[in-house]
Amino acid sequence: MNNTSDSSASDKSSEQSCSAVAAYLVEHYGLAPPVDVHELEPGANRNFIITSQDQRYVYRIYTDHDFYVRNPEAYRYELDLLAYLGEYNLAVPEPVRRLDGERLSVLDAGSGSPDPWRDGACSALFRFFEGEEHVTWYPEVKEPVVTSFGAAVAEVHQQADQFPKPYRRHHFDLQYLLDGPLHTLESILKERRGEDLAFFKDYADHMRRQISGLGKGKDIYGLIHADLHVGNILYHPDNGYCILDFDQCAFGWRSYDVATFKYNIIETVPDHLTDEIWRCFLEGYNRVRPLTQQELDCLPVFANAWTLWDIGETLVLATEWGGHRPDLVEGDLTQDEYLDWAVETLRGMV
Repeated sequence: MNNTSDSSASDKSSEQSCSAVAAYLVEHYGLAPPVDVHELEPGANRNFIITSQDQRYVYRIYTDHDFYVRNPEAYRYELDLLAYLGEYNLAVPEPVRRLDGERLSVLDAGSGSPDPWRDGACSALFRFFEGEEHVTWYPEVKEPVVTSFGAAVAEVHQQADQFPKPYRRHHFDLQYLLDGPLHTLESILKERRGEDLAFFKDYADHMRRQISGLGKGKDIYGLIHADLHVGNILYHPDNGYCILDFDQCAFGWRSYDVATFKYNIIETVPDHLTDEIWRCFLEGYNRVRPLTQQELDCLPVFANAWTLWDIGETLVLATEWGGHRPDLVEGDLTQDEYLDWAVETLRGMV
């Protein structure tokens, strides 16, 4: 009986949220009614598929759960960057301006925080990209397409160097990649899992020495996507690629993006395809921005650093979300179960 009641209440809340979003988009973006709104599965942000007069969009409400991006200035940076890259026909989402000309919507504090804006007052509307994940390498690798994607990533890296920087943006430097996660782990592990904490610290020191050797020269360090996994890449045979979710974009080592892509395909793509995908991607990337041997040598180090950073982020957000992150922790594990998995995973990568 309670389950039925809870389900009905949840359905009603979702329906009310979608109605509120539809009204908001008509008022502030001038979308023509009727506006159909469908909420996607929950994640770090709340996302809605929007349809108006046969045009489709994605409406994103930025939640306050990202501990490194929590202010309008950071969101404006992302949206202005996307608009700038779009001017050069690069493969990124297109933000839609409001009726007042702004790209970012900020809910008036005087209006309170009605659902669905309860978790964040900032939002943006994007044009929908018609595409699918993985279609370029199932059932076989489409070499020219993957090569062109590698070139597109390098072009984003190069063009981003010319982006005017009116706002501040965080850095995916050693403080974020290593020190932040270690601080989180220490606060959790120091009283009861000292051996695991010592392992994390020792391995972080090992990664720090190798990454520090790269330096931060202009060609090595700059604006990056910072979350370049296959789930953020769509492809359509007529429209090409689109690289999604720049909400984590930051200043960092360019080879960090390359490493994220390489090791994510190793985790998600059948073994007999990974070498060919990597060869094609690297060929395309190197045509635009050749990677140095030192950068190539650091790819496995960045993969491990990403794993450590992801562990720290998951634990921070799990605490803020009441002890679990169902969208990040596989199977909604308890904190100790997740830590067991994290230690085993990183030890296996050493």
